[in-house]
Amino acid sequence: MPNLPTWPLSRFLWAQGPAGAPLPAGTVLAERYQVIHYPLIRDSQPDVPPTPLESVPPLAEPYLALSRFSVTIPRPFTQVTHPNSRQPILLLEEVPLQDVVEGSEVPTLLPTLSEAWEGATALHQLTWLWRLAKLWQPCLENHVAHNLLDWQNVRVDEEDIRLLLLDSQAETLTLADLGKQWHPLTTTAASSIREFLSQLTQWLLSGKGSPDSLVYTLIQAIEALSPQQTVTVQLANYSDQGPTRQRNEDACYPKSGFIGQVAVKVATADMSPVPLVVVCDGVGGHQGGDVASNLAISAVTQYLSPIAATANLSHQQVVTALKQAILAANQSIADRNDAAQRQDRNRMGTTIVIALVYGSRLYIAHLGDSRAYRVRSYNCRQITLDDDVAAREMRLGLELYQDALQNPGSGALVQALGMADSTHLRPTVMLYPIATNSLFVLCSDGLSDNDLLRRIWQTELIPVLTGDSDVATVGKRLIELANTQNGHDNVTVSLLRLLPDRADPIRPLPIALAELLLTPPPLQSRSDETPAMVPQTAPQTRIPGIPQARWRVLPTLASLAVVAILVSSIGVIGWQWFVRRSEPSVSTESTTSGETLTPSALPPNASQNSPAATTVGDYLQIRPLPDPSAAATMLDIEGPPVPEPPDAVGLPKRLLAVGSIVQVMSRQKTPDDQIWVRLRVCSISLPDTEVEADGASGLSTPSSETDSLITSERDLPFPLAQSGDQGWLLETQMLIFSEQLLDISSDQQGVCTD
Repeated sequence: MPNLPTWPLSRFLWAQGPAGAPLPAGTVLAERYQVIHYPLIRDSQPDVPPTPLESVPPLAEPYLALSRFSVTIPRPFTQVTHPNSRQPILLLEEVPLQDVVEGSEVPTLLPTLSEAWEGATALHQLTWLWRLAKLWQPCLENHVAHNLLDWQNVRVDEEDIRLLLLDSQAETLTLADLGKQWHPLTTTAASSIREFLSQLTQWLLSGKGSPDSLVYTLIQAIEALSPQQTVTVQLANYSDQGPTRQRNEDACYPKSGFIGQVAVKVATADMSPVPLVVVCDGVGGHQGGDVASNLAISAVTQYLSPIAATANLSHQQVVTALKQAILAANQSIADRNDAAQRQDRNRMGTTIVIALVYGSRLYIAHLGDSRAYRVRSYNCRQITLDDDVAAREMRLGLELYQDALQNPGSGALVQALGMADSTHLRPTVMLYPIATNSLFVLCSDGLSDNDLLRRIWQTELIPVLTGDSDVATVGKRLIELANTQNGHDNVTVSLLRLLPDRADPIRPLPIALAELLLTPPPLQSRSDETPAMVPQTAPQTRIPGIPQARWRVLPTLASLAVVAILVSSIGVIGWQWFVRRSEPSVSTESTTSGETLTPSALPPNASQNSPAATTVGDYLQIRPLPDPSAAATMLDIEGPPVPEPPDAVGLPKRLLAVGSIVQVMSRQKTPDDQIWVRLRVCSISLPDTEVEADGASGLSTPSSETDSLITSERDLPFPLAQSGDQGWLLETQMLIFSEQLLDISSDQQGVCTD
């Protein structure tokens, strides 16, 4: 069969360099990067990787630190030198440009948020603000939050936010600055959300709220709109063995050849199941990759069946269910491997990518390197980040992505189902509110390899968006292209065309919804039955994240009393001596605060065999130690501490109660080579322990719940950290006092919502 024509690959970059030194059109940098009109650059050799850099450029560090926001943040491509000043110029890819289409030679920037705001739908506007709110705290911690306050830097790609660049500078911004930026937008907001946004921004301007409560409030507003809208889904699934493989180790759900269309609305109790799409790519060859992929399909679809048929689920309930479904699939495959005594490379496994259309909310979940793409009339973007060595090196801040791709083994997977225990897995779940006609492609690497989709999307996929072709015809065409242009692997593709009905009436959001900003996001109720770390069987009626019973109040308060009694014992003196050996004080000079570390760098002088350091975003649980007098305390200060003379005053602290769940927000090394970790308290659910009337301390159990709380507050040497609190802890201490949680329930996640 002859090769089918493909669109030539092109790459345009954006230059970030010295201010006031633009380069004239036609200037060529590093013998390949041609200035179109500065800072727009054309790569004249798009099929050739850049020359690897010896180290990560300082300009690139904030991009790598925020690389988990890959849909929003540009990606450093390489660094070159200004021909006159010899200063560095960072070249960025994945910038907010409308790709070159037929009849055009030069891409243009996407519109700014302020340009697109007036006339946009309510769902567009809420989604933009929600995405900015999610970025606020991470950007603050990396000294780039001011970039969110410059509308020329904040571009919109339909429902997505795209930043043009990041530059670091010392800043003392608060949510009031964000409110000041947003407030003028309220006068031209969609009528159904105008009063809600006006009240929200007024409270931000007055200093009310926290980043967590702002994110929570906006996601609740998006949830409130979702049941009011109908989305029509057109779906086609195809899988093929390919011309060179002995069998097909890919699998998909629905089965290959499925073509369907359904109107989705999630507000009615008798609703039909919402569309669920799964693509798996088995790994293990003769060791059973085909078995693994089919086991994953079976486990995930069985687990998610109750979700797909349940009305009015919250964002967090859907996110939790998707993560648990992936972990359940992993356990199913791992159990099969263990039963057959398969070890190391002999274990069978699979990648997975899932799409769940829940009303006007599309959820994409993945593990491994099976991908999801979003196609618009002017671009085609990968919206998942591969779980491979190259992406890991980038996320850890060790190399630029294009440099990491050139290393041997860069495509090796660091996560896949069935290869390890579920405690080692971190599934990714992303929400994409659907406000405009959209096309999503889920596929295995038989289609995505060699940048094939980037070469063919304009000729093959745009006709689906315009209605000139359909998902079934194009799905078959993509299989043909994969077999002729790549042909080295099995290939599976799912096409989802989503058509929201803008004719649906939108009721105004209640102003009272904005009051959620004023309090920390509430913890979800705990059930009487503590969920297993990994579900062994699919649930029949219980939906993850839905409260099943009342709080177990008394055991929790009793546990708190135990913590208070222990911490107030004389053993605290010894622990405080241990802490104060390295106790620092706050520096008011930004230049002495040390360096922000890559998300998972090892501590200084640590060997590769040292306990693994944590990654930004990790969830940890504070655990008890054999010495009951030991207690974890974090410093309640804004910036990372630096050393001071011995007579420095003590710093404000908060006690981390045993059982608390915390999330790693950032890591920083101070000038004395101490590594500090900034933690956020997600929940303070305590382990269920009983308090005896005659304990070792000789104290009796408080006679009431109120007395228990008063005793805790009175006896603790420091205030107890509450949900939403943030502070700093030495990483060496954190590794002693905590253990990592890779499977976390919505109850545990608390205020640290996705």
